[in-house]
This record gives sequence, C-alpha cells and structure tokens, in this order.
Amino acid sequence: MTYYADYLGLDKILNAQELESDKANDHAHEEMLFIITHQAFELWFKQVLFELNTVIDLMDKPNVPESAVDLCCTRVQRVNKIMNLLCDQFSIMETMTPLQFMNFRAYLNPASGFQSLQWRILERKLGLQEDRRVLKHYTDALTPEHRQLLDDASAGASLFDVVERWLARIPFLQMGDFGFLRSFTASVRTMLDNDRSEVRRLSEMEGTDPTDALAQIDRNEESFMAFLNEESYEQLRAEGKRRMSLNATLAVLFITAYQDRPLLQAPFRLLEAIVELDRLVSLWRYRHTMMVSRMIGMRVGTGGSSGHDYLMQTAMRQRVFDDITSLSSYIIPDKQKPVLPREIDDLVKFTITT
Repeated sequence: MTYYADYLGLDKILNAQELESDKANDHAHEEMLFIITHQAFELWFKQVLFELNTVIDLMDKPNVPESAVDLCCTRVQRVNKIMNLLCDQFSIMETMTPLQFMNFRAYLNPASGFQSLQWRILERKLGLQEDRRVLKHYTDALTPEHRQLLDDASAGASLFDVVERWLARIPFLQMGDFGFLRSFTASVRTMLDNDRSEVRRLSEMEGTDPTDALAQIDRNEESFMAFLNEESYEQLRAEGKRRMSLNATLAVLFITAYQDRPLLQAPFRLLEAIVELDRLVSLWRYRHTMMVSRMIGMRVGTGGSSGHDYLMQTAMRQRVFDDITSLSSYIIPDKQKPVLPREIDDLVKFTITT
C-alpha cells in the first residue's frame, strides 16, 4: 500500500535544508527561506524540462500531426504557467531585507545560482546560441561531472531547431502558380503605394509638406524589401541579424496572416505560446536581476560574476525566438494581405470542394 510521505519522498525533501549558518554556530533565520526558495526553483525547473523534452520529441519528426501540435501547445502553455509562478516567487524572497541576507551570505561562497545545472540545460534546450551568451565560459563554474551532464542532456535538438524545421515544411508557401513570397511582396508594395497616396492627399488638403512622411514610407519599403528578398535575407542571416531560414520565417508570416483558418489556429497558438515562453524566461532573468540588485547592490556575485550587470545583460541579450517576435514589424492589415487561391483556402479551412 502506497503511503503519502513515501510516495512523495518527503523524508528526503523535508530534511534537505542544512543551514550553513547553523554549522558555524551563527544561526541566520532567513537562510531557511533562501534555501527552500531555491530548492523550489529547481523542482519546477525539473518539471519545465520534463515538459519541454516531450514537446521537442513530438516535433522532432518529418510529419507533425495537428493533434501533436495541439498537445505541444498545451504543454508549452503549462510551462508558461510555471514560469509565471517562478517570476512571482521572487516576491517571497524579497520579504528578506538586504541586511538579513548579509547575515549569512558569506557562508554561501562560492556557491551560486550561476551554477544551476538545470537552468543551463534549459537554456540549451530552448536553443540559446553559444555566441549570444554574455559570458562565454559559463561552464567553468560547473564541476566536471556537471559539465558532462550538461553536454549529455543537451546533445539533441533544441526547441528552436524543431520549431524551425516544422515551420520550413509548411506546404502552403508554394503551390501551383501561387507563391506566398511573391504575393506578399506585391501586397506590401500596394500597401505602401496606398500610404503614399494618402500622405499626398492629406498634405494637399492641409497645405503641409509631405517630404518627411514620404521619406519614412521609403525607409519602410527598403526594410520590407531587404527582408523579402532571398539574397538580402541570407545576408541578414550571415550578419547574425536573422537566425531562421527564409522559408520558416515566411511560414510564421503565413500562419499569422491567416490565423483565423481552422487548420492554422493550433500552429498560431503554439507560436504565441513559444514567444510567451521566451518572454517569461527573460522576465525571470530580469526579476532575478532586480532581486540581486536589491540584496547586494553592485557587489560581485557569490559565483564570481559581475552580479547585477551580468544578469541585466542576460535578460536583454539572451532571447531565443526574436526572429518570431520581431515579425510584428512586417505584418500587414487583413484587407491588404494576399488573397489565397481557392485550393489553398479550402485546405486551411477544411473545406471539401465539390
């Protein structure tokens, strides 16, 4: 018969708090809060990795059925709920004053959250590129055993990898005489020409100079065309300004533009959930930064990092899915997006043509 405490391993969990201040006969009351909060972080990191690994497995296939896309969406949304909880958890830690933290901080050296193996695995599983890291030699803080575990746990495909491959395989970008890139480019030119006509009309009506407004539209067109031209897009990738392939990027635009079609609703929700996860990971880093700033000011972190400055840079620079987030710059209004050929529109609407 299963017993509650045995099933949950409560003897191990509830006896896993050993205060370093007590070992030094210098009891610091808030050290218990510090330990339990970080243990809770690590338990939730384990659940996050458990969920993400199943998402990656489901999507790391030549064909990802709609049911799998929907399941992946549900699991990423669950991860997002956890990440929201973890961001809020800092508010509990912040009930501790800086002085109370200083009463036991010296006993922590050189231990640091910088050495969290699960967080490092999570970063890699999401798809963080090594050249985007603020601190390139972060693995030096880990033991040799943990470095090996990190490499083993992150050896396969990342979430970014499987999402990009899934997007690049979407079949609707080129079917028959229809090419989404060509049609979308034509729609953008029409939209910008309409903008110019409207600027000139308002300028003539109000007696104002349209030069600056027209110049801004020209700059918008230049940006659009650099993005929608295959050669210039590859140049952006070579410069590190884009990461996803052009096909994958066009697929995001396609899914976003026609998100109301039944076949594209689950893919759209999944992309929205992934972007939200990327945001929440950055928010967690930011909340961590603010907590560190409150507790130690500009001191060096216990793990030897630059503390607040290092953490703030990670929050700003170590995003994974910027390629998707930044596409809001290239969305055009519903009334100006390309009209889909009937054979494609029927497919994405589950319509049976008779």
